[in-house]
Amino acid sequence: MFFYKIEAKITDPSLIVIEGNEDYGFSKKINVIPQSLHNQRDKNGTLFVSSLVGDDKVLMGAIARNSDWLDKNFKGFLIASEIDCSDFTTDEITFSDFISLLKHSEKEGYSRFNTDETILNHFDIYDLYGRLSITFKEFILQKPLPRTKLFKLARDQLCVDSIIPELERIYQPPNEVVTGHPVHYFIQCDNDYLCDTIYELLISALHANNRLKSKKYAVLSISEKNFSRCECEALYEACTGGALVIKCGEKIEGELSPEDRLLRAIFGEKYKGNDNDNYDDSDMFWLSTICKTALKHRNDTLTFFCLPRTSERVKVKMREALDIMTLVDITETFASKDSAKKFLKQTAHRRNVKVSKSLYDVTENEQTAFSSTELLRAFDVWYSKHLKSHSYPQYASFTSSGQISAKETHKGDAFSELEQLIGLKEAKTVIKQAVDYFRAQRLLCDRGLSAHRPSMHMIFSGAPGTAKTTVARLFARILRENELLSIGKLYEVGRADLVGRFVGWTAQKVEKKFSEAMGSVLFIDEAYSLVDDRDGSYGDEAISTIVSEMENRRDDIVVIFAGYTEKMEGFLYKNPGMRSRISFHVPFADYNTEELYQILEHIAVKQSLILDYSVEEKLMPLLSKARCEPDFGNGRYVRNLIERARMNQAGRLLEMDIDKVTSDQATRLLANDFEELTPARPSVQQIGFATAG
Repeated sequence: MFFYKIEAKITDPSLIVIEGNEDYGFSKKINVIPQSLHNQRDKNGTLFVSSLVGDDKVLMGAIARNSDWLDKNFKGFLIASEIDCSDFTTDEITFSDFISLLKHSEKEGYSRFNTDETILNHFDIYDLYGRLSITFKEFILQKPLPRTKLFKLARDQLCVDSIIPELERIYQPPNEVVTGHPVHYFIQCDNDYLCDTIYELLISALHANNRLKSKKYAVLSISEKNFSRCECEALYEACTGGALVIKCGEKIEGELSPEDRLLRAIFGEKYKGNDNDNYDDSDMFWLSTICKTALKHRNDTLTFFCLPRTSERVKVKMREALDIMTLVDITETFASKDSAKKFLKQTAHRRNVKVSKSLYDVTENEQTAFSSTELLRAFDVWYSKHLKSHSYPQYASFTSSGQISAKETHKGDAFSELEQLIGLKEAKTVIKQAVDYFRAQRLLCDRGLSAHRPSMHMIFSGAPGTAKTTVARLFARILRENELLSIGKLYEVGRADLVGRFVGWTAQKVEKKFSEAMGSVLFIDEAYSLVDDRDGSYGDEAISTIVSEMENRRDDIVVIFAGYTEKMEGFLYKNPGMRSRISFHVPFADYNTEELYQILEHIAVKQSLILDYSVEEKLMPLLSKARCEPDFGNGRYVRNLIERARMNQAGRLLEMDIDKVTSDQATRLLANDFEELTPARPSVQQIGFATAG
């Protein structure tokens, strides 16, 4: 769609009339015959008077489906409206500026449109006007760059191998003049500045060679959070004759990596962009839907798809949806040390800043290849320091926000709660190391630097009652509070939740549990119960499916396998692929006697109970003895101990005169309230017959 603003000088003074009165003031208007879509009966465009500017200038607006409609219809519009004017200037404008002209026209009564909705509906772009979801920016190409300057700028970028050949193809004249776009574009780049430079250079070259009729182009940042099929369709209509840049999978803090979010958009996870349930099935596959929309408008609107550099799987699936469209790959390449230094020097010269030796520090290591993302990040860091140390030395002592962020302690209350748990020194250390590692990788990725995307899956091994579930629940909250997981809940499952009763059920049950736990922690207790006595069983199917799901969903789910230390080793031995996907092994040691008594004190405080001074003297030897029992319950044993003591206390209080029981007596546990718990032992069934002696 082409949008225009026409400015002209009114040559007939009688067209300007004065309206109003002394009480409310006077205003000037143009005495014209209003035009309407109904009167023009033209589906390809319309013109209208917008407003009077100054004493003798009129602003008019126009919308057209093709670039030559205005030239063919403007004279007829002036005659029909009885406007006598001269000194015309015509400028192509954005959709937003066109809406402004349209609103002024409706306000002043210069058109017969019932509302501005009439004209927008007529040209199938009303959904863009009332949009609630998508976010885009509009630009007007001021003047195409000269060919020599354009090629020079292109050679300064680290994508010379792909962009220069394409620019040369653009400057080749066609054998015949036709409508439509022979190719569209994939731009793979991790740096916004470089990505913007690439499509701006291409758009300038395409317009200079009449491959783009419109100077207008829009940049759409799209993800699962801001998708609307109808609004995207309207945007394509509005970009007819020009270009649409689609930045796929814009970063969303704490959720999936860009590539995996895009794959989800193709393969179909339910779209949850807002609370509006009025969406159809196409919203489940938002990227596939965008591809189909681009395919539909391929001859009218040029599309640039901007993707992360590592998005080969995404491109494969997108090409399937784009079908007969041909796409040219423009890819960020790597530079050698010499090329990297040249790139940094050119970047500094564009900023008119003097180069110092420290600018090249990033190249002074064993690394032999550098991406533009790394180099631009290195330049930004150097330039920031340069501004403070040379240009404005009064700020040299100030620390950057990134450095402060990297040194920040862990966010949220969950980490404090973990630190306050009794014992578990080794488990706390490993958890802290894991969170620090994940945060460091996230900081590197956020800054465009290459970083390993770790899986966060873990083994929690230890005896019963050593707080494995409690720590898992806190760990989920820690990851959420530090923006490493999007939801941060704990989903507890066992064999019964994962293994089906019939053939084909097990894989479905496992996949369902993983889907439910996306963005959270999936806690598989007594994981070794999945191991069966024979190969090829349902348990094996569950383990194989778990391994597959752990890899496919590694960026937004944490799987924690929990159980006895010895049995967990057997579980890992059963499937070697499982061991390679476990990043951290968190051991939960048995509590010592002092720690068990501290747990008892902690529980008593939470239950508003008072432990008599004699309790510790009685319980320390009792706890020390209990620790030696097989299958000792650790914290669970302590909880049972205090519950039994409360029952004994209740019986003791009931034997007293209830009216004389003080609050201290009601909340105080005495040594005699505690008794040794006899561990439950399995009964031994006698085989054979007993004989009388």
